[in-house]
Amino acid sequence: MKAFSLYLHIPYCERKCGYCDFNSHAIKGEQPEDYPAAILKEIEWAAKNTQSKQEVSTIFFGGGTPTSLPADDLANILDGCFRFFNIAANAEITVEANPGTITPGYFEQVKSAGFNRVSVGAQSFIPHELELLERIHGPEAIGRTVEQAKNEGFDNVSVDLMFALPNQTLEDWDYSLKQAIQLNPNHISAYNLTFEPKTAFYSYMESGKMTPPNDERQLTLFKHTLKSMAEAGYDQYEISNFAKPGKECRHNINYWNNGNYIGLGAGASGYWNGKRRKNINSPVKYIEQTLKTGQAVDFEESPDQATSIGETMMLGLRLSDGINLGDFENRYGVSLSEQFSKQLKYLKSEDLIEMNDSHIRLSKKGFFLADSVILEFMP
Repeated sequence: MKAFSLYLHIPYCERKCGYCDFNSHAIKGEQPEDYPAAILKEIEWAAKNTQSKQEVSTIFFGGGTPTSLPADDLANILDGCFRFFNIAANAEITVEANPGTITPGYFEQVKSAGFNRVSVGAQSFIPHELELLERIHGPEAIGRTVEQAKNEGFDNVSVDLMFALPNQTLEDWDYSLKQAIQLNPNHISAYNLTFEPKTAFYSYMESGKMTPPNDERQLTLFKHTLKSMAEAGYDQYEISNFAKPGKECRHNINYWNNGNYIGLGAGASGYWNGKRRKNINSPVKYIEQTLKTGQAVDFEESPDQATSIGETMMLGLRLSDGINLGDFENRYGVSLSEQFSKQLKYLKSEDLIEMNDSHIRLSKKGFFLADSVILEFMP
């Protein structure tokens, strides 16, 4: 049986950043002290209602800000995962960390509990950019957090950055990249800022208070990212993700391969044997319902094959390795070449994809036009 992943959502933040469209809630006025008990109830429920004897290969605590909870709470939640699921001996177990929430000894505690990977949400090393993004930390806290993680036992550390900010100069972006590289993390994620509906930034854009850089500017910043990462010894294994050899994020690779994962916590989504499930967003309602019934499912659906194939293409083409043709045919009972013969012919003629006997992947040119290429495969 194939391994799968667990995702645990911690929805609390000191404050909600204006660009964030994740299910996150300012911790003030919420009930975070009741959250661990609720998510432990859901862990038990999920294990009983799935084939929990399958081996869990990765666990990821995301948010929100997981490190807004005391380290003891994260340790207890992870212990619940080990009690109710079959966790692989070499499982990758990640916790996202905000530099503004880390106290001395925090990483030592979570490392002792079984976490073995930290993802530090830096976003920028420029003070005015951090202020724009409404982050609660300054540039100096990022370096302290990365070094603390290493000193307290972690040998697998990732740093998240964000580019294509309004009025961001190439020099500013280059500075943030160099500062991140100088910290020598094992992994760097570099995402372009997107203005998602229902966020404060989207409202600012609609009202003219904030203007995103144009496509040409974004492409310039992206190309500089690729050059800087390659020169520093980081391999691009996904459009926005770069790693030292062997330090790719296995959890996210499972997502991009459209693999099975169970989502736990308020607003968490999961995909299990062809069924997609999402929990209710409200932490208060999640806590109340889960403590009573063990679950707080908002909706469940079974995507049809055309939708599932479209999702597999959308996610898999983000990877540098692309999509395994044999795996695709085994999963859907049809060859990718037959399913998309017209699209493949066109994309090959435009030098946007590469295809051999085993894989289809974006070409170098295709990586810069990934969204347009992926649209060709959507139902």
